[in-house]
Amino acid sequence: MTSKEPNGRSPRPANEATVWIDHERAVIVNSKGDERETVELLERNPGESEAGFEARAVEQVIDDERVVVTGPAFARTSFERAYVAVTHRPDRLLEVAPRVRSLSVPR
Repeated sequence: MTSKEPNGRSPRPANEATVWIDHERAVIVNSKGDERETVELLERNPGESEAGFEARAVEQVIDDERVVVTGPAFARTSFERAYVAVTHRPDRLLEVAPRVRSLSVPR
């Protein structure tokens, strides 16, 4: 049985990170159980390999109980593979595909 907060939502994990990532930067929002959030912008250094950049991003969220990943599909997949290779915890990943708005064309 899952518990609910008074507003009807399920409680958030004590440590949760949301990562928006592409091949040049990552925006990492860490949430703590007491509603504190920190935001970090991680830029890929000039000459840094993609693997090195992803390793730095993984290091920022390695201790979080849940990691929500969003961004372009190619970057999400690559980050998720790096994360699982280091942590062996695919169960902590939650992928969120970016929403695409449909445009209606007048006839």
